[in-house]
Amino acid sequence: MPAIRKDDRKPNGTWFRSDRLVEDGGRWFFLTREGTIEGPFETRLQAVQRLEVYVRIMSLDLLPAPDQQPSLEVR
Repeated sequence: MPAIRKDDRKPNGTWFRSDRLVEDGGRWFFLTREGTIEGPFETRLQAVQRLEVYVRIMSLDLLPAPDQQPSLEVR
């Protein structure tokens, strides 16, 4: 069973997991809980490997919250 993050809701019913991997035109992407699409990757294996890294990073809170990320605006 996947680890539950601190901001996840507690399960109160049946949950259905959809595949996070998507193939489009021979390129692979993965979908995140945060609503982003990551990729493209050349192979499904590359997408799976990057998804695993992404999940580990997010579960360890190694990325700043969206409202705390530095601005990329050029002044």
